Amino acid sequence: MTRCHFLGAGALSAALLSLSATARADLAPPPPIDPTAPQGEVAATNARLDAAEKEDSGRNFELFWVNGDVGGSYINMQQFNETSMQIEKSKAGGPMFGLGAGLRLVVFSLGVRARYNALSAFSMWQLNGEVGFKLPVRQFDVLVGVHGGWAWLGSLSSGSLTTTSPASTEATQAIDKSKSEVSVRGFNAGLELGFDYFIAPSFSVGAGFNGDFLFLKRPPVPIPADTPPEVRAQIEAQPAYKDSGTSVGFGLGGALRLGLHLGI
Repeated sequence: MTRCHFLGAGALSAALLSLSATARADLAPPPPIDPTAPQGEVAATNARLDAAEKEDSGRNFELFWVNGDVGGSYINMQQFNETSMQIEKSKAGGPMFGLGAGLRLVVFSLGVRARYNALSAFSMWQLNGEVGFKLPVRQFDVLVGVHGGWAWLGSLSSGSLTTTSPASTEATQAIDKSKSEVSVRGFNAGLELGFDYFIAPSFSVGAGFNGDFLFLKRPPVPIPADTPPEVRAQIEAQPAYKDSGTSVGFGLGGALRLGLHLGI
């Protein structure tokens, strides 16, 4: 009986040792890469890894980007504050066109953008610097950023400047002549939100939305140099000709865009 117990215990111990050895063999790490392997095999392995990564995301490593915007905007130059601005038509909507370019470092984006707002009552140019984060999600980029820079009016419609009726026809004619010299300029700052879908590794289509605060100033309107002295006195009585004006407003815009993305 004792011999049977001894033989059974031995058989059980041998079985456990065998299972333990098998388990250790299964859990053992793969053998290290042979440092003496031919360079061709190493290069081929790296190429396969790069191809697999690109197939997974469909994207290149982006360094430079350029995109163009076509959309619409609404601008109210005097929404929050106005002092002697004397602009009759201070809010309008219409088409908007933009062009931007910059650098990208992984998720950090830095660039510049020019926008032209061709509105019904006036036109406005904006030249901004942009800083933002572009978060890649497979074929998509989600952009969140801020911008700031210069804003100025390109042209005003003939009825945009507020004036009172002067005493003479000569003064009226001089005022009408000087309306083309009205200048409004200042600063803007705001937020950006955008979405880009990569239809190819270097090309994207998307949409962008922006909101701006506008801080604008109108210098006194210049009086034509050939104005007679008696007429000049009537013109100088107009608020827009003797005082500068300031205002705080806002702008909203949205656009579709095409992008070109260059990198490695």
